[in-house]
Amino acid sequence: MTRPSFSLATRTVLLVVAVVAVAETATFSLIFRNERVTHAHQISQSIAGQIRLLKTVLPGLDAEVRDKLADADVNAGQLQLFPDGEGVPEHEPEFGFAKRLADDLERSLGERVSLRDNGIRPARHDIRIGRPRPPSGLWIGFAVGNERWWLVLPPPRFEPQALPRDLWERLALALVALIVIAGLFVRGVVGPLARLGKAVEATGDGVASTVTPEGPKEVRRLAERHNTMLSQLAQADAERQEMLAGLTHDLRAPLARLRVRLALLESEDERAGLMRDADDMERIVGQCLSFLRSEKKTARAAPPLLIADAVSSEVARHRELGRPLDMSVSEAAASSLVAIDHGSLQRLLDNLIDNALQYGKPPVDIALAVERAGMLTLHVRDHGAGIAVEERERALEAFAQIEPARATGGSCGLGLAIVRRIVDACNGEMQLADASGGGLDVILSFPIAKA
Repeated sequence: MTRPSFSLATRTVLLVVAVVAVAETATFSLIFRNERVTHAHQISQSIAGQIRLLKTVLPGLDAEVRDKLADADVNAGQLQLFPDGEGVPEHEPEFGFAKRLADDLERSLGERVSLRDNGIRPARHDIRIGRPRPPSGLWIGFAVGNERWWLVLPPPRFEPQALPRDLWERLALALVALIVIAGLFVRGVVGPLARLGKAVEATGDGVASTVTPEGPKEVRRLAERHNTMLSQLAQADAERQEMLAGLTHDLRAPLARLRVRLALLESEDERAGLMRDADDMERIVGQCLSFLRSEKKTARAAPPLLIADAVSSEVARHRELGRPLDMSVSEAAASSLVAIDHGSLQRLLDNLIDNALQYGKPPVDIALAVERAGMLTLHVRDHGAGIAVEERERALEAFAQIEPARATGGSCGLGLAIVRRIVDACNGEMQLADASGGGLDVILSFPIAKA
């Protein structure tokens, strides 16, 4: 069986109405119960007073007066007085009001009140409550000397009066007002969500659509994050376009030189120049590919990596190529784990070491340490001139060229941008600083992962 599907607005209104209905039901149940208890107590007090009065008056009355009293109402419309006789009921009442009344009468009169008829005549001061029979009502018996009399409580007095009709009408109006208020409240929540849903749907169809943050705090935050996502998508698209344009521009010069050298190729020197141009083109293409691979598109987090061993392996590989590298690892960093895949770590170190050797001065110092709680820090420093403070932020941007001459040396300004993307994907931090003794110190901080 298919369950009905309701909108968020309908579900919220139904929830509000259901909660109010349950609360009102519980409230009125408590009120009615309290009224029933209070009503039974008031009736018992009235009956107890009548019994005390009749016990005092009846012994002094003659037979004629007693007969007249039996024919008259003691309290018209509420209590009737009858002498003991054949018409007295003999059965036990089985409803709650009679039992509550018996308990209250026992407390008020200090005498035992019985609800049962066991076939034995009750004691002199015993009080019994009989089942309603014509004349309809509760028969309450009491002894006066050797005589027995009965007070009859009519059925309308068993329970408190019902709530007045105008009160029910007011409750109905209050419920209608509540539904209207709930509807307006839900509209203020569902409306912004519906508009946000349309904006997301349009974005999925390829038409970027921002939305005005409105509604509750959580909905506004969701709309702001949607707008931020669109901004990031637009920035990524612009970077791709810029990368393609820059790649074409940067490859044009070495390709032109390659054509010239191919046309004039006669000596060993010309072939060496040709190889350098080929290396420049390969470096540019490699940086562009690394930049594309460094995008944060992993479906799940990388498994923890023993960072010291992985960095040591990469340093050994570069040393085999004749590159001057020094490495130090603190005791705490030696056993630290970082959630980064080995390929990303390799691209990160390759770009930092290439930049340090190409634009700085050897040797390149690599250090691993735990400088603050929960974070592992990787230092990669050179001994060159460094980067001016005002240029450091721009140096982290894609395709940024701090020195125009670098564009002719096989660089397209992606090295540090690639590193920053990889660090961001690991929820880390990146900082460019002056190294002690001169040079640039690239400081990378990564959260330490649990085994």
